[in-house]
Amino acid sequence: MAEKHDEAHEAAANAPDEKEKESTRPPDDRIVLQPAATDGDTTAQPVEGPAFSAFSRRTKRFLLLMTAFATFFSPFSSFIYLPAITPIATAYGRSIADINLSVTLYQVMQAVAPLFFGDLSDQIGRRPVYVLTFAIYLGANIGLALQHGYAALLVLRALQSTGSSATVAIGSAVMADFATSADRGGYVTAVQASIMFAPALAPVLGGILTQFLGWRSNFWFLTIAAGVFLLIYVPFVPESARNIVGDGSLPPPALNRSLLAMHMQKKQRQRRQNPDSEATASTEATPPTPPPSSPLPPRKHKIPIPDLLAAVRIAFEKDVGLLLLFMSLFVMANYTLLVPLQDVIRRRYGFNDVQVGLCYIPFAAGSGVGSLVTGRLLNRNYARVAASIGVRPDRKRGDDLRHFPIERARLDVMWPWLLLAVAMTASWGWVVDAGTSLAAPLVVLFFAGAGLSGPMSVLTTLLVDLYPMNPGRVSSTFNLTRAGFSAVGTAVIQYIIDAWGYGYTYLFMGLLVLAASPAILVVRHYGPRWREERYLRFERAKKTQADRVDVDRE
Repeated sequence: MAEKHDEAHEAAANAPDEKEKESTRPPDDRIVLQPAATDGDTTAQPVEGPAFSAFSRRTKRFLLLMTAFATFFSPFSSFIYLPAITPIATAYGRSIADINLSVTLYQVMQAVAPLFFGDLSDQIGRRPVYVLTFAIYLGANIGLALQHGYAALLVLRALQSTGSSATVAIGSAVMADFATSADRGGYVTAVQASIMFAPALAPVLGGILTQFLGWRSNFWFLTIAAGVFLLIYVPFVPESARNIVGDGSLPPPALNRSLLAMHMQKKQRQRRQNPDSEATASTEATPPTPPPSSPLPPRKHKIPIPDLLAAVRIAFEKDVGLLLLFMSLFVMANYTLLVPLQDVIRRRYGFNDVQVGLCYIPFAAGSGVGSLVTGRLLNRNYARVAASIGVRPDRKRGDDLRHFPIERARLDVMWPWLLLAVAMTASWGWVVDAGTSLAAPLVVLFFAGAGLSGPMSVLTTLLVDLYPMNPGRVSSTFNLTRAGFSAVGTAVIQYIIDAWGYGYTYLFMGLLVLAASPAILVVRHYGPRWREERYLRFERAKKTQADRVDVDRE
């Protein structure tokens, strides 16, 4: 239903000829079309039409800030836990491997939960799903702070992951709600930077809390942080889902209204009921606001049922599947480096909890730098590729991506970061085995973080470009594959290290990623053809559905 609503809105708002628009656009594309260059005219001019988003720059920045804040919780909750693994194992009389199972379980739920909540946010909007997931997260943290059993630890860690992991998928969807393809790289990588920054702050804070207040204080801190988020989010953050509020100018239904929006609507009703009041006079004295975008079709009230299989089916698209396979192996290699890090540092250098946490800072600092630089490179390369085919990027209304080589615009930025990450992963094990001074592994961690963040930012942006109508769904598919692979890697990495040693283990991980990298070249070359096949398939399905509706009416 969400897709149909958004299609109707875009057709009304942007197309002078609705039938012509339907014949050239698949049901999952909501980018404003620009006329293609004709023979003898190499420069396509932007089409005149409404802006892609009615949100002000200040509102966009506020949405970006709150989305980054929300997305921060999933990796932060994972990494703040790492310095506490050894104390928790001691408290429960369990082995490190037993407590690592709670890390694996957290990653499994990171894979599964977004399938439900990502698609749900595409149906009912971002705000209700954010509030629901943070309520689950808040309750799980309170339970973790109070529990006293190993089984309870596992169950509540799963619930904690369920509540926090959906924010990563929804975060990319929020950016797609208001950012055009020309600007999207900067917005998405800004959110990714918050994800990458978590490994710096979380272990440090986790080490301090664990050493001075006990490991339970980690969960109390997360409870307070989630409460602060909700205190800001519930009253002030607007709904952004395009199938709910269009370009942002349509009034949301009651379920999606912020407290501020409710207050403003109440004041408007009072003004209508008292037309002679001072409020009306004040309103008439102010400049008129821009008219809202065309209304969406009436929404049928029914219980939303997320299509979990739809997210799984996306992974079997040729281009998306290859990208997900490569990036899942890539993320797995980096997770297998980070999860054993606390035990390596503790044993090799005799550090306490605080010192162990501080050793995560170089990785996250490199990740943050890499994300910010990648965002600028993505926007710059997009403009360069557009200029090479005679298209001027329209940052206000958006560009037609159907005949735009978006794969080239995004993937060409990935290679330097990829090679850097492979080199650092392969060398990490030998640095650890060599017993060098602490400076060497910290330098490797910094550049490994930079190498990881680049491809992550590139792929996240590209996936939203490929599925702009269902950004929550495609992001949840990415979460499914990368978290699933990471869970497997985390579960077996210690056994591989015990058998092979650090040097050969991480050399194997680096070579595994390198062996999968030709998938990037394949997608860059064949991706536009596969994407066009998908467009045509969507158009045929849409036409078949329309024919069935006509037959039913007859």
